[in-house]
Amino acid sequence: MTPVSGGCISTAHIVETSDQKYFVKSHTADSFMTKQMCKSMFEAELHGLNALRHTHTIRVPQPLRVGDLSSGAFLILEYIPLTRLRDHRKLGHQLANLHLFEGPSQFGFDSNNYIGSTMQPNGWHDTWVHLLQERLQYQFDCAQFTGHMKNMADKLIRRLTQFFKGLDIRPSLVHGDLWAGNCAADSSGEPVVFDPAVYWGHHEAELSIMRMFGGFTLDFYDAYHERIPRAPGFELRAQIYELYHTVNHYNMFGSGYLDQCQRLLERILQ
Repeated sequence: MTPVSGGCISTAHIVETSDQKYFVKSHTADSFMTKQMCKSMFEAELHGLNALRHTHTIRVPQPLRVGDLSSGAFLILEYIPLTRLRDHRKLGHQLANLHLFEGPSQFGFDSNNYIGSTMQPNGWHDTWVHLLQERLQYQFDCAQFTGHMKNMADKLIRRLTQFFKGLDIRPSLVHGDLWAGNCAADSSGEPVVFDPAVYWGHHEAELSIMRMFGGFTLDFYDAYHERIPRAPGFELRAQIYELYHTVNHYNMFGSGYLDQCQRLLERILQ
């Protein structure tokens, strides 16, 4: 059993049997997550990976089993030897194909899942704005903003619909947490994505965390927008989606993200 570095939420190992290698993630219960929450987090990841695999648009590791530990849970995945992604154009086309895959008429997912270690509500909604309102409100409630921050957060929830006027948004299956650390290539150079927070939502939301942390070339964005062009108001909505992830980082990692949350709220509402 060989430890693997890089994850900030779970512990990871490569486990080798007499004829096979597996990638195993585990999480131990702590003050933030109970044992049952650990298991439900991995069950949600398993369901999300299977949903992505079902589209046959982009490679993900095959999930094999979720199980209990004495004080936590584990997830066994197909082991894929990974290398740095070089073909960003192929990733752009594949991600666009994922977002164009035909699915349900509602927004959400079959179960709640986790964005990092934070629960992500996935109740089914007839409109994207209603799901986004629920999610932003959940993050704001976790953050326990007060004063000016709370007033701005409440104002955004009330005004959210206006940022989506005139858009015909159909549900797209999105990875949900696709930053550069959750993307690589297999031995043949084929893009591989992992550690998802899957749901049926607005395809634009996928790009926000990708832009936040960088690591994707112009070739990626050019290829993506060849198949899904930018709609009017894209840049402003991108800030709303960035706010969702920034508040989540504040909830997970603390006050270092508070000023960024404030700046985003002020820019969105100005």
